[in-house]
Amino acid sequence: MPPELNIILATDCGSTTTKAILIEKRGQEYRQTFRGEAPTTVEAPFEDVTRGVLNAFAELEELSGRKMLDGEKLITPAQGNVGVDIYISTSSAGGGLQMMVAGAVKTMTAESAQRAALGAGAIVMDVIASNDLRLPHEKIERIRQLRPDMILLSGGTDGGTVTHVVELAEY
Repeated sequence: MPPELNIILATDCGSTTTKAILIEKRGQEYRQTFRGEAPTTVEAPFEDVTRGVLNAFAELEELSGRKMLDGEKLITPAQGNVGVDIYISTSSAGGGLQMMVAGAVKTMTAESAQRAALGAGAIVMDVIASNDLRLPHEKIERIRQLRPDMILLSGGTDGGTVTHVVELAEY
C-alpha cells in the first residue's frame, strides 16, 4: 500500500521568481494552505537554481510554522508539524523575455526604459536611441540580427512631441 500523502510541497521555478506552495489534506480534500516565493537564482551571481528554491522553502517555513528543512535537506515523511510527505517541482521559465529598448534620448528615456525592463525580469539585448550615433541602417540591422521578442519604445512627455518615438518605431 502506498504511503498516505497528507503534506505536499510544490515549487515552480520561473524566469524571475520561484514560488513554493504547501498543500495539505483536510478531510477528503487537498487545500493550498500557504505560499512563499523568492527570486530565481539560475543566473549570476548564484548560477544555482536550488538557492532560490531553498529561499522559497525558508519563507514558506516562516509563514506556515512548519519545519521542512534540516539544513538544506527536506525532512520526509511528515510527522506532526515537521516535514513533508512528497516534494514536486515544475519550471515555467522560458529563458526570459528577450527585449530591446529604444528611447528618444539615450541618457534619459532609453536608460529609464532599460531599468523598467530589467525590473520586470526581461533580458535587455541592446538599447537604441535617436541620439546613439548609429546610422538608421545600422539600427535596423541590429534589430534583425538580435530578433528580440519585444521592443520597448520610450520617450516624450505628456502633450510633448512624439516625433522621436515615431522615428524609432519606423525602424
